[in-house]
Amino acid sequence: MRNTVVPLLAIAISLGAAAQLSSPPPRSPNRTTVATPPANIQPVVAPDATASLAKITLVIDNTRVDLARLRVDKWKTDTASKRQAEANAESILRNLAAALPAIVQQVRANPGSVGATFKLYRNLNALYDVMSSLTESAGAFGSNEEYRALANDTSNLDTLRRSLADRVETMATFRDNEVAQLQARARPASAAAPAPPKKIVVDDNEPVKKSTKKPVAKKKTTTASEQNPPK
Repeated sequence: MRNTVVPLLAIAISLGAAAQLSSPPPRSPNRTTVATPPANIQPVVAPDATASLAKITLVIDNTRVDLARLRVDKWKTDTASKRQAEANAESILRNLAAALPAIVQQVRANPGSVGATFKLYRNLNALYDVMSSLTESAGAFGSNEEYRALANDTSNLDTLRRSLADRVETMATFRDNEVAQLQARARPASAAAPAPPKKIVVDDNEPVKKSTKKPVAKKKTTTASEQNPPK
């Protein structure tokens, strides 16, 4: 009988050890999963503005020279039209001397700024409108040399403003992609973060509510002597 018990104990011990080795290790309750960002995210690079700014500076210099050569007083038109043309030329010269170079400097200092680039585009747009009107007047009342010079400057302004409009659109697209990528990075991290435990706040200073129940009046019992007073 003793010889039979010993092999059975050996078999039981070996089966228990095999079960422990095959069972997976217990999961740690404090283990957290770190979310990894998508692998297809590409860095956002703003388009270069150096070439456009150099062309704008060249157009500013050429236009200022051509406007200084105008002789509006010799145009074959009435006095009111001459005054309007002179006012347009002075307005353009003021912008080319102060406002436009300052905006160009802002874009050069921060080429990735959508706001500064759009401000430059809007200024070139306004200059183009006034230059177009002045060029038409020069073609109708001025000399051929004046008209050709202003027409060339106006055409260059038109090319620059169209190119700048494309640049603003490209920069806006880059910014939209950048925001989308940042949102893609933040979404898995927020989904993996555990919810904070709920807190139960006990206010010891909360006043005790008074009972609103009215006390029940006791019924008065009358004795026989009270019911029949003595005569």
